[in-house]
Parts: sequence; structure tokens; C-alpha cells
Amino acid sequence: MGFSKSKSSSQQQSQQTSNSSNQAFPYLQNAFGAQTGYTGQANNAIANLLGLNGGTAQTDGLNMFATSPAYKFLQDRGTGAVTASNAAKGMLNSGDTLKRLTEFGNGLASTYLDKYMAQLSGLSNSGLNAGQIIGSAGNVSSSSGSSSGTSTGKSSNFSLG
Repeated sequence: MGFSKSKSSSQQQSQQTSNSSNQAFPYLQNAFGAQTGYTGQANNAIANLLGLNGGTAQTDGLNMFATSPAYKFLQDRGTGAVTASNAAKGMLNSGDTLKRLTEFGNGLASTYLDKYMAQLSGLSNSGLNAGQIIGSAGNVSSSSGSSSGTSTGKSSNFSLG
């Protein structure tokens, strides 16, 4: 509900800015417009991981994390190294292999989850920054227009003689 109101307000501001004489606005909207949606998506993913949107959403968030390409790559490389090492020692199907795989998996999940959440936070900030760039395009146009009008007004009142 709050998001749609904010989106509507943002669209009105975008329309007002695009109707202004700001020539940079269409370029900025095209270049950064899609990134503005990242903020909500990333914040929702973080809330899911933290369990703020309920247990089912947290499970979905953790599954999304566990199947992310970077995590899967690190997991595959690490488990491959552990099993290759123990296979070379003739201990592939031993309790030691299972213990090492469990320790590796827990350590990787703990370490990479922090990194994953930091990446989501960075994505959220990217969306906020994109919105600020687009939003400030109208402010620059408005302030430069009024600044030039004020300057012209002062200039006409100034006399050299």
C-alpha cells in the first residue's frame, strides 16, 4: 500500500520533471530507472532472510541464497576439495569425510550469508542512489531556471551610468 502511493508520487514527479525543460531527465530515467526497483526487492529479500516476513518467506529466502550461483560454485569447489583429499587418503566413505563436509558447509553458509546480505544491501543502496539521481534532475532544472531568472532580474535593475 505504501509502496504504490510512493510509486504514484514518484510517477507524478517524473511526469512533472519530464514536462520541464530538463533535457537530462529522459537520459537519466532511461539509464537509472530500472535500478530504482532494486531497493524494494533487495529489502524484501533481506527481510525474508531475517524471518521478518514469516517462516515460509524465510525458508524461501534461505533457499534462494542456497541456490545462488556464487554460493553453489563455492560449495561445489569446497566439497570437491574435501572429498578429493579424503579419497586420496583412502577415507572417502569415512566419518572424517562427513565431519569435514559438515564443518565446511556450516562455515561457508555462515561466512557467505553475511556477504550475500551485504550484497543485497548494496543493491538496495544502488536503487536509492538511482532514485536520487533521477529525482535531483528536476531540482537542478528548476533551480537553474529560477537562478537564471533571478540573475536576469538583478541585471535589468543594474545600470552602468
